[in-house]
Amino acid sequence: MDVLERVRLAVAGARVRDGGALEELIAALLEVGRTGSPGDSFEALRALTERPALLLHLDAFIRREWWHPTRPTPGLAEADPVVLAVAASHADGRIRERAVRRMLDQPHPGTMPFLVLRTSDWVRQVRDTACAGLAVLLHANPLLATPATVRTALLINRRRRGAFAHAQLLVPLLTRSTTALAGTLLTAPEAPVRRFALDAVAHRLGLRDLAALAERDPDRQVRARAAEAAARQAVWTDQAELLRRLARSRHAEVRITALTGLMRTGSPQTVVPYLDDPSALIRALAREAARRTGTDPLAHYRAAVQAAEPQVGAIGGLAETGGRAYVPLLTALLDNPAPQVRAHVLRALRSLDVVPVPRVTALLRDDSAAVVKEAAAALLPSATHLPADLLWDMLTDPQRPAVRRAGYRLLSRRDRFTALRAAVLASGDTHPRLAARGRTDATTRIRELTPHPWITRPVPALGADPAQAAELLTLAEEHRTVLTEGTVHLLRDVLRRVPGSR
Repeated sequence: MDVLERVRLAVAGARVRDGGALEELIAALLEVGRTGSPGDSFEALRALTERPALLLHLDAFIRREWWHPTRPTPGLAEADPVVLAVAASHADGRIRERAVRRMLDQPHPGTMPFLVLRTSDWVRQVRDTACAGLAVLLHANPLLATPATVRTALLINRRRRGAFAHAQLLVPLLTRSTTALAGTLLTAPEAPVRRFALDAVAHRLGLRDLAALAERDPDRQVRARAAEAAARQAVWTDQAELLRRLARSRHAEVRITALTGLMRTGSPQTVVPYLDDPSALIRALAREAARRTGTDPLAHYRAAVQAAEPQVGAIGGLAETGGRAYVPLLTALLDNPAPQVRAHVLRALRSLDVVPVPRVTALLRDDSAAVVKEAAAALLPSATHLPADLLWDMLTDPQRPAVRRAGYRLLSRRDRFTALRAAVLASGDTHPRLAARGRTDATTRIRELTPHPWITRPVPALGADPAQAAELLTLAEEHRTVLTEGTVHLLRDVLRRVPGSR
């Protein structure tokens, strides 16, 4: 196997709490350092720094596990990047300091994340050397601030001594001479890096650049911040056309910012058409614009929901403005053939706290998964009054995961025994998300029923008779591979305390 491929596989398979996997990763890195070229070493480091959280855990693992005298001390005479990176995490502060000095003597973007790590070192001599060196390097060559370097700095910024690198990386972005750096960071694959760069350079980006970020960036926070900066500039420079362009965005966080800008420029009439917007916040802004222009929002919503094809935003708007007086009109829309209409009607009825239980119960088997989900959410307060047989049938539906998830949500709101039995049953579901939730809930509920000698708290009663306890234990035994042997053993102890059990 190629040494670089070994590193990539080790990085992909590494888990932060798996010591064996981290040992394999260290061995793979050191093999590249011994047998590979400098280019291979930097490629191996790049593969590692693509996962900054793993880099931080690897740093802690090396300090904790590689301190023993039988461990080989990395030689620093040869300046291989991988060897320096491993040595920079050594338990001995003198070795870490020497590794930092070697990285400063031969700076490279690939070793910058490891230098950033040492700026939060607990040993003052190591920390001071790394901080001073980082400041000098960034001043001489701002392009050393790679996305991986910034991502590492953002992570260690949460530490007690981690603020220095974060502040130093801001410095080159705040100067006008680093356009290339800003462009690199604004197109980085990691959303936190793009947010960091945008916060620093938004004040000097042009309207076109900000609008492009607001319209096309995949991260919601980046879009919102770019839209806010663009709208601010557009309002100051009276560029209403750009605000109207952003108001047509498919992203609600962009539309609300643009529409707020249009209101500030004295154009409420351009905001009124958004009365039927899917976003509740935008509808509220549009209603304010309607009042300023003499339009009656309630009359608009009344007419809109009775149209042949009601807009889903109008359904929410009628609930927000008309209140419970229009519940009959909303309930009639539960027969609408459009599933998105039925789903939004259920959401509106739930917001008004007026749910016709028999009518909504019939929608638990709706053809639309979205409608089933909303029906279950609306019926949660009434879960104890629903037929138990219906809910158990839903949980064992052989075809539709959405129906099984809805049945599980409602069963979880019933008594403690029913909720635990449903969780054990769901832990073996073929749908991975429902199985994971059932496994987690079953483990949590069983532990809640288990007394702890060092914790003084009342242990709740399961509320089961001997026959139910025996059935539950049989069911758990059938799912022992997913619940784990330890969890089943705890449940067995819990069930022994059921009155009448053997």
